[in-house]
Amino acid sequence: MTRDKAKAKWAVARRMVEITQAEYSSHTVNAKAIKFVKTKLQIAIYYLSQLDEHDSNYTMPFTGKQMKEALKTPITKQNVKDAADWCHQCRLIRDKACTSWS
Repeated sequence: MTRDKAKAKWAVARRMVEITQAEYSSHTVNAKAIKFVKTKLQIAIYYLSQLDEHDSNYTMPFTGKQMKEALKTPITKQNVKDAADWCHQCRLIRDKACTSWS
């Protein structure tokens, strides 16, 4: 898959995890939690798009429904833990696959 096709595939997910100006400016506990969750999901999406660019086969560690649930406010400790776990799983998948990339 080309870089443009991978970007298009993940465009909706990227828009969902964009940090808004209000979230960026706010310093409440919930705003900090949503920024953390969105940042971890941004990183996970980056890893998955890299896998797509290299036509790697992988199993998604989370579904779109799970991602939407993780972004619902108020953000819980479980949402934070899930986002961190998914990011870590995506990095491991990417690291394992990248050994075969030319």
